[in-house]
Amino acid sequence: MAAPLLAPVPIDHDRRADATGSLSAGWALLHAAGDAIAELAQLGPEGDMLAPRDFAMRAAAAGPTRLALAEQAIDDCAAALHTGLTALIAGTHAGRDITAAAVTLWREFDRARIGLLALTASPH
Repeated sequence: MAAPLLAPVPIDHDRRADATGSLSAGWALLHAAGDAIAELAQLGPEGDMLAPRDFAMRAAAAGPTRLALAEQAIDDCAAALHTGLTALIAGTHAGRDITAAAVTLWREFDRARIGLLALTASPH
């Protein structure tokens, strides 16, 4: 019989500290990519975001399973945004109007960010 999707994972405090550091960096990089995409989409600057360290602490507090899921989601988002941003930059260099594509990619970034915030929200 297969294990449940959200099976408890033993807490490894050293791994948890490493994960929060990488999540902080990942969250900051995602927002840097989001800012670049917003600029290409001709959107105004965003307001305050959740600080990278606060996001990482929030993910750690959500438990080891959600922490692991957040790590994977950050990696997945980073890969998608990197590919999309590269395509947008190539389109810009080719003289194409990439505004609509940039807005679409920015919306995907925003949905992913909302999903990450929901995933790491306190279960209380």
